[in-house]
Formats: sequence, C-alpha cells, structure tokens
Amino acid sequence: MNTLIAKSFIEGVHLAVYSSIKPGCYHRLSLDKDSRYLVSSLVSIIDYIDQACVIGEKIRQGELAAPHASWGTLLGKALREAYRWIPDHVSPDIIVPHIMYASILAYTDVDSVVKESGKLRRALNIFLHGTGWRDIKAFIDALRSIHRYDMVDHLRASGIDHVHALESGMTLEDVFRVLGSKWPGFISLDTRYTGLFEYVKQMIEYNKQYKDAESAVVAIYLDLVEKRMPSWAVKLINDARNYGLMTSKEGSKILFNIDLRLKKEKISFKEYIGLIAIVTSLAIYEGLRP
Repeated sequence: MNTLIAKSFIEGVHLAVYSSIKPGCYHRLSLDKDSRYLVSSLVSIIDYIDQACVIGEKIRQGELAAPHASWGTLLGKALREAYRWIPDHVSPDIIVPHIMYASILAYTDVDSVVKESGKLRRALNIFLHGTGWRDIKAFIDALRSIHRYDMVDHLRASGIDHVHALESGMTLEDVFRVLGSKWPGFISLDTRYTGLFEYVKQMIEYNKQYKDAESAVVAIYLDLVEKRMPSWAVKLINDARNYGLMTSKEGSKILFNIDLRLKKEKISFKEYIGLIAIVTSLAIYEGLRP
C-alpha cells in the first residue's frame, strides 16, 4: 500500500509539472527553473509520505486516535526536510496535500478514489476536525522557518495565527481554506470542496478520450483556468481541444502560441500547479498510466 501511494504521488507530481503544454503554467518546454524544484519538493519528503501512511494505518487499526496524530508537527517536519534539500524553493501547496492524502488513503484502504470518494472526504473531516491551535502553531512556525512569509502574511491578513486559533477553536482546515484562496492546492483539503474527485474522474475520462495522459492533464488544467483566461484565448482553447490538444501538431501549436502570448502579456496561472498535482496523483492511484 505505502509503496503504491508513494509511486503514484511521485509520478503524479512529475506528470503534472512536465506535461506539455499548459499555457500560462509550468510545462516541459518552459524555461522556468522552478519546475524541477516542484518535483523535488515531493521527492525530498518521501520518508514523510511513508510516515503519513503509517499514521493512517494505525488510526484504521485503532492503535492511534486521529486527534492525537499531531498533523501540524508532521507537516512541519516535512516542510523543514524539504527546505534542507531545496532552500527557498519549498512548495507547501504540493507537499501538504500529498502528505494528508497519503494518510487518508492508508486509513481508508480504498481501491477506487472515485467510487469511494465519500470515504475519503469523511476521513479528511475526521483527521482535520481533531486539529487545533498546537497544530496551527507548528504549521505556521514551519512556514516561517522555510521562509514562506508570503503564506504567513496571507494568513495573518485573514486574521489567522496560533493565538487567534486558541481563542476561536480553529482547525488546520481553516488554515488550509484561507491558503487555498491564493494557492489552490490547499483547496483539496477543504472538506466543503467537492470538485477534487470530480476532476480526478474527469481526468480518467480525458485519458480515455485522448488516449494520452499528458493531454488529460492539460485538459483538466484548462478546465480549471479557462474562465480566468483573456477572451482572445477562449476560442483558441476550443480549437486546441477540437484538434486533440497534445495528440496533434495543430493542437500542440495552438497551445504553444497561447503560452507565448500569455508570457508576453505577463499572465500566469502557476498557482494552480498544486491542485493539478494532487488531482494527477490521485488519478494515477486510480489507474491512469502515463
């Protein structure tokens, strides 16, 4: 189980980052050096993916109560380990969802994340409901220690710190929900968000339609960002879809030209990479093969 989860997640992040061509985001043909750091963010904490699986198994077997799992401490240790390997390039919006879903998959032991998505959502609720100010403090302290002051400031601007958490009874879910407003990867950890498994299901369907995993990733990415695209891009995206996205020269050329123009206009949707990564990882666990 643990090996399957780890392999699925590593391949999921790799495919999500390097699939071509996601206009306005990271992809194999882009010159953005951050691409390799995104993949390294997960690879560097693979031991903590394993630890998360062990915790999930212990909770399932009744050896550990979910409120005693100390998620904030585990996440903090993982973030600091990533920083040790890739200083100033850590991506919590990739690391955190993968650690949490590793534990959830181990806890539920589901064969299909699509058919049994209800179990996963209930498990997420159980895990996060038991968190409190200690977990929030450990997590925010870790964000500071890896120099993600942008995330700390965003939380503070929204009125979230460990003191407020102590007074108001906040959970890590509240923290993730606020971070998700700017880094969509964290939305996957909001129990009110129902789109995650719909996107996993749709990615599987796109893979059947295009018979190409990269195009399936691109199609989901376009579903996520199309409404934020400038008007000139919408028709071109439809044309690219009609040509089969990356499965044809015509589709590939259209996507490449959209990407070039977005760069010239300084339009970017890179913040969506965390959400694309966890969707792709869960799709691979479901059975999608690159």
